[in-house]
Amino acid sequence: MISQFFSFRRRVVAVTPLVCVLVFLFLGFQFDLWHPGWLVFLLVPIMPILVGIKKIKWSFSFIISIIYLILGLGFGYWHPGWLIFLLIPIYYTLFPSGGFKKNDKTLKD
Repeated sequence: MISQFFSFRRRVVAVTPLVCVLVFLFLGFQFDLWHPGWLVFLLVPIMPILVGIKKIKWSFSFIISIIYLILGLGFGYWHPGWLIFLLIPIYYTLFPSGGFKKNDKTLKD
């Protein structure tokens, strides 16, 4: 029973991109909602979390993406808002996630 439920959840995740494309095309052609219709594609990365396959991993990139969506959807700042994505490579350059090991040979002078 558990394996069948897990298999069903994986199938839901696998079919999500196709369903999103169909919903996007339906909204666009039927109601001319191309602009807000693209939001259905946000279900593709969110669906594994919704069905319980993955847990939310709070990373700097994820937080920046949430801030961008808040700036765009809430305040209409899509254009200057995209600039915050430039913070992601700066952050990971200054604060690498792996860090340095004590026995790393590259640290020797």
